[in-house]
Amino acid sequence: MVACKARLSIESCDARSLAKSICADNISYVKTRYEGGFVVTDVEVDSVGSMLVTLDDILVNLKVANDVLCGRNADEDLKE
Repeated sequence: MVACKARLSIESCDARSLAKSICADNISYVKTRYEGGFVVTDVEVDSVGSMLVTLDDILVNLKVANDVLCGRNADEDLKE
């Protein structure tokens, strides 16, 4: 068994609301919070496969919530 830990720190136009919108997904191994303008999510699981699936779920949820809160494709502005 492998202990896997990850921390995502994502900036958004409304990070506080974004963090609140996905906090419902917090379970024993996922903790999301607002911290200084960023959505911060800590994940701790027992396998690499579980980590990949969990991170994928979190990123999809963040993308959808960000599109709703900030406008569709709001993240495109960050690429320039």
